[in-house]
Amino acid sequence: MEDFVETLSEEEREERAHFAFEACVVMRERLISTEVFEHFGWDVEEAREQVLSSTIMAQFRNLLFTRIMPNLKRIGLLTESVRPRFEELGILQFENLVDDGEVDWAELSKPLYDEVS
Repeated sequence: MEDFVETLSEEEREERAHFAFEACVVMRERLISTEVFEHFGWDVEEAREQVLSSTIMAQFRNLLFTRIMPNLKRIGLLTESVRPRFEELGILQFENLVDDGEVDWAELSKPLYDEVS
């Protein structure tokens, strides 16, 4: 994918970088049930902030974005124009983790436990 991104014009690269950012926003927000908050008459923004600050949501974001951010950087879609926006989401911290190009997939494919006979 990084080879393809290198062939893009600056405008095309920026367009895709902004699209990737918007996709990350959607992924982050997908477990926040604002419709439920509205239905029960709760303060939507307060409930949203409560969900976003919960431990389970933090774990979900960490799991999700530790895979996404290093790969966006590797392929060239973590541009200077979107970096501040990712920082606002609180996920830029994951950009220097291992990307999929460095993962030992054979090692990850091994069983977690040895079978006992």
